[in-house]
Amino acid sequence: MLTLVVGIFAMPVGAASVAVSPPRLTFTPGPGGYFEGEIEVYGAKDKDIRVKTYFLDWDFDPAGNVQFYSEQDRVQRSATAWLQLEPKEFLLPAKVKKHIKVWGRVPAGTEPGDYWSMFFVEFIPFSGLQTSGVKISGRVGGSVTITVPGMIVPTGRISSFTITYKTEEENPELGGKIIFENTGNGILEPTGRLEIKDLQNKLIGTVPIPPAKILPGAKREIELRHTLTLEQGKYIAIALLDYGGEKLAGYQRIFEVK
Repeated sequence: MLTLVVGIFAMPVGAASVAVSPPRLTFTPGPGGYFEGEIEVYGAKDKDIRVKTYFLDWDFDPAGNVQFYSEQDRVQRSATAWLQLEPKEFLLPAKVKKHIKVWGRVPAGTEPGDYWSMFFVEFIPFSGLQTSGVKISGRVGGSVTITVPGMIVPTGRISSFTITYKTEEENPELGGKIIFENTGNGILEPTGRLEIKDLQNKLIGTVPIPPAKILPGAKREIELRHTLTLEQGKYIAIALLDYGGEKLAGYQRIFEVK
């Protein structure tokens, strides 16, 4: 089955001529924990589509790949059990837009912070008389984040940092890996830079660190690859990440170019 998941990155979404908007839902519950919203499903141009909707748990592996879970209790901060979709299954005529209600209630006593799930719109071409044994199927997914109000303080740290420099190839490459740990109760999206200095603390170059989305309690590996020409000698590499906390997260390494 074709699966497109784009709500994590808030990009436009569409598959097999069917489109869903918005790709990302965020809620902050009001008094009593209730929240409500909707998504819109746009029909194909030339065919009727049978549609069903549902939620799944998800998280990232350390490399940032999305993992889905049909079993319960795999994700500690799952919001799936709180969520409802209506209608759950319907026929979507060609060129028609359908509104799908999304709502739920946060259980009393839930600790503050971010909780999440993912909605899916699954579809197959519909025909009153099927003349072929071939069925085209697919699904489109988007993220749902519920922020339970209260004390939410972004906290995190760089727990590991490695740096390499390759000169064998035509274009010398600076590489490495940062492991960032989200120790707080909110989702973090740190951005930052890698500063390269000589041993006299003179700035030689700056390398952007790719952005990442890191769930509460999780660790994320951020790969570094950048073309950079350095002369022989020793250098200081300083990784700096702004994750929304009071101070930047930092880590430094000394490396040598031979």
